[in-house]
Amino acid sequence: MYTKRIYTVLSLLILLGSVACKRKEMVGEEVFFVSENPLLANTGLTVNNANPDFSASNKTVGTAVSFVAAFKEDVSWKILIEGKSSKAYKEIKGTGKFIYNLNSTWEGDATSIQFFMQGDTCKASLYVQGIDTAIATVPQIIIKKMLSYHLRTVDGVRYLVVDDYDGNHMGTKGIQGFSADVADNGNNLYLTTKDHRINGSTAFHIEGTDINNNGWIFSMNHKDLVEMVSSDTNKNIKSTNPEEFYVNIYIRGTGKVNSAVGLKMYEYDSASTRKELVSKVTNANFVYTVPMQAKNDGWIYIINVNWEGWKLVSVPYSQFRVDNDLTKGGAGNHIQEPWKITAMAVSLLSDPSYGFEVAADVDFVVLSEGGPFVPKY
Repeated sequence: MYTKRIYTVLSLLILLGSVACKRKEMVGEEVFFVSENPLLANTGLTVNNANPDFSASNKTVGTAVSFVAAFKEDVSWKILIEGKSSKAYKEIKGTGKFIYNLNSTWEGDATSIQFFMQGDTCKASLYVQGIDTAIATVPQIIIKKMLSYHLRTVDGVRYLVVDDYDGNHMGTKGIQGFSADVADNGNNLYLTTKDHRINGSTAFHIEGTDINNNGWIFSMNHKDLVEMVSSDTNKNIKSTNPEEFYVNIYIRGTGKVNSAVGLKMYEYDSASTRKELVSKVTNANFVYTVPMQAKNDGWIYIINVNWEGWKLVSVPYSQFRVDNDLTKGGAGNHIQEPWKITAMAVSLLSDPSYGFEVAADVDFVVLSEGGPFVPKY
């Protein structure tokens, strides 16, 4: 009797032990660590297409960039591409013994918030799990041209670029349409700068002091959104739904409290058709003028820049409010109609508290239809 009980207990313990020793299923990505050095089975890392033109279709053979390398064993690897001028970077990761065109394609997109730029000289470095330094490099990849987001549709969302502050889009032939509070003149600064940028070669730096405590310091008006009000329907704002229409802008906070960026969209309310809108706007009836503002709606959204560094801000048009002042965009029909937008302003404000010295950088203003702007190709 006791012998039978002993065998029963032993059998149970053996069964439990076999269950406990069963290998658990792997969760997450498999990671390989190196066991020998050197790792490369050939001369190093090579690149296909060291002078890419990303403006062509990235699905066309020869327009993208890819890399080649072979290892002596399976490894977890990473290629880090760094732009010298743009300060942008792209990470490509994988596992296995081989790097080739199907697992290392780069189409000009960035992992960083900064975009790569035309003329950028890039360095590609190859890293493997377990070794801190790069085991191979490609010292020079020169970008011939970048792909433009303007008038592109990505994942069902259509983009219209308003300004990149490089002179390549609307309102950027020098600084045009600039208006400032007279009381604050002499205390503000606005200029394009290469020190901080997101897209292209420069961003727009704005700073000033709200001397007269009214909150507004100055604005840059994109007076004529020509490419959004055109007889060419492909270039027009088509959206009629303010919930699906977005205003997107990159803003860099500098740490100055109460800094704010104001966005204002001007609608030509009296137009009942696209033909009428095109006719009126192309004949210089821009609604940013004082007489026109007194007849139409100006829609406002204030962004309190309470962070430091760059951030992409995407605001649905439905969250904008109409201007309170009847003489400055509060006298229209008070119905949000994105397709009637004919002008836009980006302003520097002291908000929520007035009277402060404030500053910010802005770059790459994009309107999007169908959803917010997502920086991918």
